[in-house]
Amino acid sequence: MRYPENGVRAVRDLRVLPIAADRLLVIACDSLGGIGEKPHDAYRADAATCGHFAMRVPLLEVIASGATPVLAIDTLSVEAEPTGRRITAAMRELLAEVGLTDPAALTGSTEENVPTVQTGIGVTVLGFAHPDHFRPGRAQAGDTILLVGLPLSAPTHHLYPGHPGQVSLAEVRRIGEMPQVHDILPVGSRGVGYELKELAASAGLTAVLEPEITVDLAASGGPASCVLVACDDADGAVQETVRAMRRDLPVSVVARLVEPAV
Repeated sequence: MRYPENGVRAVRDLRVLPIAADRLLVIACDSLGGIGEKPHDAYRADAATCGHFAMRVPLLEVIASGATPVLAIDTLSVEAEPTGRRITAAMRELLAEVGLTDPAALTGSTEENVPTVQTGIGVTVLGFAHPDHFRPGRAQAGDTILLVGLPLSAPTHHLYPGHPGQVSLAEVRRIGEMPQVHDILPVGSRGVGYELKELAASAGLTAVLEPEITVDLAASGGPASCVLVACDDADGAVQETVRAMRRDLPVSVVARLVEPAV
């Protein structure tokens, strides 16, 4: 992987900075606005739910890349009490799921100077990865592309922490530990089809859709409700292992990767 003179490289939605021969700093960020409990919020959701999903997206992006998250930063356009406290409490619960239990692992700020009438949340997550374990672009020709979880987003769907249609952080980490898995890419608001092209292009390959695919390729994945997994699964072992993680975890084959036509 080559980097420009300032050292920072854009890798999909991530920013990556080499800080040592054996260490990359991986940065992901996301925002949430107009969703919450305040008078001018367009979509009603409790503060804890907002905090959970705002943190989920960048945290999942860092984990999917093969990096280990070490620090999260929240920038809240709401008051500290009570809204900010409820948001950050949910964020800390999610961070604890990936081992970040130290209070110092989450820092940030709130808006105390003016009253706020609409919810706004920004989140940045930093992680470290060894260059050999950084996944983006490592998919291979012949790989099967699995979709784990379903593309879900509000207001079309009622989303909540632990929704059975979503893949969990723990499940993504377990999938990433499988030696047959070469790349993992979370699906966001641009949909499965867009992210599928991104995954293939980053490896210099082409994705060929399965003829009987049933998933809506344009449907939003909202708060990264599902992930694409590029893996060597000619014998179906990866699918079998992933399905065994949870009885109701949605898993389907959506494409296969091939060398681009000359």
